[in-house]
Amino acid sequence: MPQLPRTAALVLLVAAAAEAQAPEVPAPLPELGQPAALPDGAPPHLAKIDRAELRTHAFWLADDARGGRHTASKGQQETAKYVADQWKKLGLKPLGDQKGYLQYYPLKRTALDPATALTFGTTKVTADFAVLAPDAVKLAAGGKFVYCGNGAPDAIPDGLAGKLPYVVLQGNAKSTGPGNDLQALQRYQQIAAQLGKHGASCGIVCLLGEVGSLGNLLNYRAVLPDHPRLAFGSDDRRRIDLAVPLVVLGPKPAALLLAHTGLDAEGTTTGKPTNDKAAGKLNLVVTQDDKATASNVVAVLEGTSKKNEAIVFSAHHDHVGRRLDGDAFNGADDNASGTAGLLEIAQAFAQGPKPERSIVFLSVSGEELGLWGSDWYGQHPTWPLERIVADINIDMIGRAAGTAAAIELQVTPSHQHDKYSSLVRDAVGLGAKFGVTFSSGDTYYARSDHFNFAKRGVPVVFFCDGEHPDYHMVTDTPDRLDYVKMEAIARLAAWTGWQAANAKGRPQELGKQAAW
Repeated sequence: MPQLPRTAALVLLVAAAAEAQAPEVPAPLPELGQPAALPDGAPPHLAKIDRAELRTHAFWLADDARGGRHTASKGQQETAKYVADQWKKLGLKPLGDQKGYLQYYPLKRTALDPATALTFGTTKVTADFAVLAPDAVKLAAGGKFVYCGNGAPDAIPDGLAGKLPYVVLQGNAKSTGPGNDLQALQRYQQIAAQLGKHGASCGIVCLLGEVGSLGNLLNYRAVLPDHPRLAFGSDDRRRIDLAVPLVVLGPKPAALLLAHTGLDAEGTTTGKPTNDKAAGKLNLVVTQDDKATASNVVAVLEGTSKKNEAIVFSAHHDHVGRRLDGDAFNGADDNASGTAGLLEIAQAFAQGPKPERSIVFLSVSGEELGLWGSDWYGQHPTWPLERIVADINIDMIGRAAGTAAAIELQVTPSHQHDKYSSLVRDAVGLGAKFGVTFSSGDTYYARSDHFNFAKRGVPVVFFCDGEHPDYHMVTDTPDRLDYVKMEAIARLAAWTGWQAANAKGRPQELGKQAAW
């Protein structure tokens, strides 16, 4: 039998391996042990915050089926419904729009029309790609594929008008983080500028290997088939200026295109395509409208003697969606952990004695894109802002450092911050009962949803474990969370709110202090 060309053999081997792969059977979860005993003096109903239930919630929230819970996506909508259903079961009073649990806010979106596709040979690419374009685009392009190496100026030939130029880039799993994301953005801009300079109306980027920042960046700045680029009010910071639109293919469709053009399947930029007649068609339609919405989930447990005032517990339930290669950013720590904690705190309050002040439970979306959901709530509060006594915000509590008996956590505003208050001071004091020690988390003061309360004059406390190697990576999965520590931190947050809800007066701003 004649030997298949290397490129064709690789494609067939990948396809055969995928077909032969048996369905994965989830490994049994390790034993968590019994819930910890409560510290002396703790409200008894804090025992209802249970490590096993925290894990159950986190695994549902951070499952691949949620698709990374990108704001306004199907997965985010499913998550909002999940939270609302939990609170309905607890008998909490809805505090959203039209007497429901959901509070909607409007978004502008830049999205791909379903007609968008790249066609070559017998292949039609309609998934696993992203489009980098600043605004609405309607483009029908066709012709021969022209290989442009890695997009360097000396690799791009003249006369690209009426052609489909393509570039091959190798991703790097180790190239991640803000600095590398900026470099990835600049790389795409440089490629588009060079293609436009040589007459192209568009460009195709074949992204191979472990996509790294070249792929991760697309989640924030590009438009994917199931993932529009969103803007809230005047906040359109993710818009990107390019000389020509770029279609970035993930590793699977990229391999198919390379096979079609006869280029080395490994994407080496030193080889040359063997099929100089390879051609295709690109139908690119990017639309813009203001018809998208996302949702917060809001409920209240009414208090007793001071029920007109309220303590807010908040946590965001969204994350950053699905990567170009189909892998989901599950966001287990960020912020399935905080959402699981919020659900368990709600259960503890709903099933325990009522506090004097009311408790508002606020599960927001849009945090990852700019604190949009909490900003909308601040502009359109369903509980009067002047009667909100404090906000206790929980964001990333599943990967705290230290041991189960000596948990290391970050908090803001710290004693070094102008907005340090008795609320934080009391939380730090209660933390000692759980073996929690605190360091300053002031770098996050304006980076999570408490900020939209703080800037409106509401005292806040924010619990966070800080950034770690899996932060905003596809490796942030629920099996990596420490549910024993989560139990302690969620109980600490609940006790902080219980104490504030029953205090004689409101939390007081203390300003900078020499110590906690």
